[in-house]
Amino acid sequence: MNTAIIQPPFVHNRRKADEYIIYLIKKGEMYLRENGREYLLTPGDFLLLDTAYYHEGYKPSYCEYYYIHFKQESIIRVEEGVKEEEYVKLILSRHNDSLKSDPFSYTTIEKDSLLLPKYYHFTSTGDYIKVSCLLDEAVKHNKNHMDNYKIMCSLKVLEAFIEIYRSYLLYTLQKSASVMPKSYHKVQKLLEYLNSEYAAKITSEDIEEISGSNFDYINRIFKKMTNQTVFAYLNTVRINHAMELITTTNMKMSEVGQSVGFTDLYYFSKVFKKAVGVSPTNYNRGIL
Repeated sequence: MNTAIIQPPFVHNRRKADEYIIYLIKKGEMYLRENGREYLLTPGDFLLLDTAYYHEGYKPSYCEYYYIHFKQESIIRVEEGVKEEEYVKLILSRHNDSLKSDPFSYTTIEKDSLLLPKYYHFTSTGDYIKVSCLLDEAVKHNKNHMDNYKIMCSLKVLEAFIEIYRSYLLYTLQKSASVMPKSYHKVQKLLEYLNSEYAAKITSEDIEEISGSNFDYINRIFKKMTNQTVFAYLNTVRINHAMELITTTNMKMSEVGQSVGFTDLYYFSKVFKKAVGVSPTNYNRGIL
């Protein structure tokens, strides 16, 4: 990977590459055609060129851009013609799985693969700058040839890919408001709230305020989508964080419970033992 500058009369040759190629435009314009489809790329544009198709430039121009060449045998293409609603459901399902996942489990999320758009224009300047900085670091690693530089370069590129996906995810969530039912977005918002505010005292009234719905209704919809009630899910999040604190700190069990949202030590121990199989004290002793 590296950065490049092209200017007239240069035009990309027609070719079918044996590796995937990504372009992220910094300045100027790039005119590319792939499999008969023409792309006019401008600053903030991301394009992934497929090994299955020929691509070529169709007009000379001045352009500064990042380029990344990589091989990946396990790439799965999202078939063209998939309805927008089905595609949005795929993305939101992956997001939902990530929010519900256990950070202490060694099993990977079933859908824990990286989803990259074919084409994407960064609507957030902050997201674009973040990705650009990561790619600048990757270029620096690729040039210095220090020990393990290829690994360091790959890590930065992978981090950039994740940030690209997250930016695309946010864009999709905003765009999907007219595609997905309101209840879906209410649950997504509630999941994010529970994952970030788990340590606070959370009541059914708080849930109603966040979701804008009657508690019984949102609890029913929440369970339908996550297989857990709202407070069962909240306890799962709290216990996961409690396990982390017990493992990585010298905090007392009462302090651990309070730090993750349990004000009653007895109730904390009861919920912890039900979820983990042992009490917090025995978990701390390594009796698993």
